[in-house]
Amino acid sequence: MALGILGLCSAAPRLVLGALSGVLVDRYDRKLLLILVQFVSVIPTVIFLAIYIFGTLAFWHLLVLEILSGSIRAINPSAAQSILAELVPREDILNAVSLYTVGFDIARIAGPSLGGVLIIWIGVGGCYAAFAVTLMLSGVGMLFIHPNVDHAVKREQNLLREFKEGFHYVWHAPVILSSIVAAYTFAVFIVTYQSFLPVFAKEVLQVGPEGLGLLMAAPGLGGIASLSFLASVGERWNRAMLLWVMTTTTPIFLMLFCASPIFWLSVVLLTLVGAGQVCFRTISRVIIQIEAPRNLMGRVMSVFNLDQGMRSIGSIVMGASATFFGASLGLALTAAASLIVTTTIFYRLLGKRG
Repeated sequence: MALGILGLCSAAPRLVLGALSGVLVDRYDRKLLLILVQFVSVIPTVIFLAIYIFGTLAFWHLLVLEILSGSIRAINPSAAQSILAELVPREDILNAVSLYTVGFDIARIAGPSLGGVLIIWIGVGGCYAAFAVTLMLSGVGMLFIHPNVDHAVKREQNLLREFKEGFHYVWHAPVILSSIVAAYTFAVFIVTYQSFLPVFAKEVLQVGPEGLGLLMAAPGLGGIASLSFLASVGERWNRAMLLWVMTTTTPIFLMLFCASPIFWLSVVLLTLVGAGQVCFRTISRVIIQIEAPRNLMGRVMSVFNLDQGMRSIGSIVMGASATFFGASLGLALTAAASLIVTTTIFYRLLGKRG
């Protein structure tokens, strides 16, 4: 329960402030915003470190600091992804987004493992001290970034009007709207399935910790491998059609995983699930980078990134389904719900247009 509450405190700022952060990304210099985020993020880290060292750390401290940290970093995803279009030519956007995704996935796989080792070597306090140093180094490193476009500051605009402009554009851009709705659907019905893999490892597939490790690693490996596929065919395929294929096949592979009684078949299916997820997010980002106007890029990307905050809702939805129907049937039902929603949305928004 404590971990669940802590996760909610981490996700809530992204959900509440994520869309508003897009206005700031479009209004001010994205490079400067990214640098400020890195340096300001040091503040809650140092506060935690001080409380921890003095031995007065309480659970409510963690909640407050997590909300503070999440609020500061709510702007980071939109700014980081929006600035890509200012760093590389249009024809290299797909490769740039793919490399961004590879780096993110590698960090997500290696980070927890490295953290576990460092806790043993230098303790919790040492880990947070190292984190504060890396944040500052990251901010300094960004000083050497040179975007191709000078971002004009627009202080005369109305905040609420700019906020509405972003949603208005998304609402009238069928391909972008369909990818955003699909991202929200995945967040609620698909993405948090990994939290339930220990149940499958123990009760369904009856494998030990080593088997669970393979199940946990399979989606990440599939995601990294899928980027090679995108690099080779992404420019030749219709991006909207490829997006539709990924939103259809990913829940199907998850349903097949839920029905699989064979360990290695389950590993292969999870690899395909991970590949589908990463392909979907990469294609969606590329579509936004190419189709959204530069002056709306931050707002459109921030609306897309709200799916990260919705994962807390997904944990509740998938947890309730697994509780009522069991892990296998429960997750299969949520995957089926995702398939129905995305198929309906894509047909209504893109099918008739084609």
